[in-house]
Amino acid sequence: MGDQPDALVGHDRTARWADWLVDGSVAALAAWTVVFHIARWMELTRSVALVVWMVGLVAWLVFRRQFPVPSGGSPLALSTVRSANSRFENIAMGGLLTVAAVLAWLEVDGLWWPGLWCALAGFLVMAVRQSVPAGGKGGDGAGRRRQVDPIGATGAAAASVIILAVLMAALSLVMVRPDQDDVFVVNRSTWIAEHDTTFPERDTIFSDDVLPVERPAGLPTSVEALVGAVAAVLSVGAASLSYLGLGPLVAALSVLATWRLLRGLGARSPALATWVGTAFLVLDGVEHGSFGNFSAGRSWQGKVVFLVVVVPTLWHHANAWGGTGCRRHLRAASLGVLAGLGLSSTAVLVAPTVVVAASVAGAMSAEPGGFLVGRVQRTRICWAIGAVVPALLVGLWALVADPQRLVNQASSAAVMAGLRLRAALDPLQWLDSGTEPIAIVRMVFGRGPTAFVGLAAALLAWTVARERNARLLLLAAPLAAFGVFGAPGVFDVLNEVGEADAIAWRMLWVLPLPAMVGLVLTARRSGFGAAPVVIPVVVLALVLVTGTPITSSANRGTELVWPPTIDLPRPEASSARRLIDLAPKGGQVAGPAEIDFAVSVLTSEVKATNPRAAYLQGRHVNDSFGAVDRRILTHALAHGYAEWGADAFSDALGLLRPDAVCLALMTLSDGTEVVGVLVDRGYRSAGSDQSCRFWTLVSATVPAE
Repeated sequence: MGDQPDALVGHDRTARWADWLVDGSVAALAAWTVVFHIARWMELTRSVALVVWMVGLVAWLVFRRQFPVPSGGSPLALSTVRSANSRFENIAMGGLLTVAAVLAWLEVDGLWWPGLWCALAGFLVMAVRQSVPAGGKGGDGAGRRRQVDPIGATGAAAASVIILAVLMAALSLVMVRPDQDDVFVVNRSTWIAEHDTTFPERDTIFSDDVLPVERPAGLPTSVEALVGAVAAVLSVGAASLSYLGLGPLVAALSVLATWRLLRGLGARSPALATWVGTAFLVLDGVEHGSFGNFSAGRSWQGKVVFLVVVVPTLWHHANAWGGTGCRRHLRAASLGVLAGLGLSSTAVLVAPTVVVAASVAGAMSAEPGGFLVGRVQRTRICWAIGAVVPALLVGLWALVADPQRLVNQASSAAVMAGLRLRAALDPLQWLDSGTEPIAIVRMVFGRGPTAFVGLAAALLAWTVARERNARLLLLAAPLAAFGVFGAPGVFDVLNEVGEADAIAWRMLWVLPLPAMVGLVLTARRSGFGAAPVVIPVVVLALVLVTGTPITSSANRGTELVWPPTIDLPRPEASSARRLIDLAPKGGQVAGPAEIDFAVSVLTSEVKATNPRAAYLQGRHVNDSFGAVDRRILTHALAHGYAEWGADAFSDALGLLRPDAVCLALMTLSDGTEVVGVLVDRGYRSAGSDQSCRFWTLVSATVPAE
């Protein structure tokens, strides 16, 4: 089979098809990102932009059919790592294992962090030094070649991965875990599906493209527009397409992307490692920001698509480009960067880091190799830097897009200059980070056994790879995540320059964690033939007992439901639909936060008063917005009494004048006080359901049932 790469049997075709599906999806997202911003610039409507995108995809498919990419991938020169330096390797392994334990259980904050970081960086650099040749030759005399896009191992292995992809898609389909980010994300898709106009540039939650958008100035993401445009063509709700269409598709693609990365790393059992890494994600639900909670349970969100599909794709192709110089991989990495920009603002920092780190790792493993990187390798690294220029430009533009931010930047620069001057006199102040890196680690990994498994895998995955290229890639990831972003003061600088404090924890997304966990737990151990099966079972059982699966009700009230339904609070979603029906088109409704949340996701033609408390402040809030009155109204309708007094509640009703309201049935009081104010303000009873007592404004036009 190795002598005839074109003579593919069924399971090899399955692997090729899976790889093509991942790359094709990333390329399609990249193309839509370009079309979306051209449409914004030229003021094209939603339908025109979608037609342009679809015509482009068809043209690309026809072109590829006429001029197919040669199968078999690119030849990569490989060499194993000698064991002569095992003493230093063992020191690095022991040190990193200790660091993982410290990070998992101890609060290393303040001035303790610089000391731990120095040890961590030292052990990682030692590991890199043991993984590259001492001289100018790329191999150690045992060099060989294999394809960087390897075909499947066996029919059973390929079939098992496809089954796993289907299972993850099914999990995404039946799992209900409402997330308030959807107030912005899905509402935007819903607005676009309901308005065949130009893409909105401003707020769609509280207004129809009138108020400033809630989020900071920057390049808008495009995936929400794609979902809305496709939903309009299919005549389905954007919420249904997001939760029941995009979510399962992305969950399945994440499995295929991890499988391809593991095969590219030369894993002995890539299918088994894919199963184990995916199982870890399902069990990793203890923290809201964990890798597990950014998998099947939220796979319709753009940032999750970036994390679970684009990031492993970037690692694979950028590393292959650095190692082989095959321009197909450079093009794929460039498309991955563009796709990331359309999915999440996080791509501005994470995508360039991954591409450059993976390219350097590939170049260092290629001849002449080692630290003596030759001219060819330097050229490849420069091309890799060129591939991430769009992300760098977007990041620069985001800093200067808002004129007010320029003033803030100048002020921050002065503050930082003063801090540096003081730090020159007091080094301890410079070393003590304002944004504690250990807090960032906790937000993603948590603490305890689950955190230890994830951190140990991230820091030690290189130890189970014998090929130099795989080792360097698996070291590049923790070096970038912990060595660069985790360095004392880096998070402070990011926050001062780009107000990145709220998303600093996402810098850990440079880690291809599922692949790392799978590699470590399924590695063969000398004298223990059953280790690839027994160790994963034992470790994952420990994680299950001590942690929180993403399917657990302890994970923000997660439910598994059948038949599948959209990921909105239940039974509040049904009440939200009834509330929408009671209001006229273009009207406004009010209710408890869960009801308003569901209203904003389901429609943009009726506005909710307070779908998310965090959105009652920001650039869109002006004197007429009535942020305080919105809070008063929400609290009274949720709890059945006017905490700030009946007069304040009455004034809020008079100012906002919602056309229909929901007074929660499960309240701390009988709601007499609130009902009295509603009647005085001209509202009448409109029935009830399992969640709400509905009231409509007498003057409102109510659609006939």
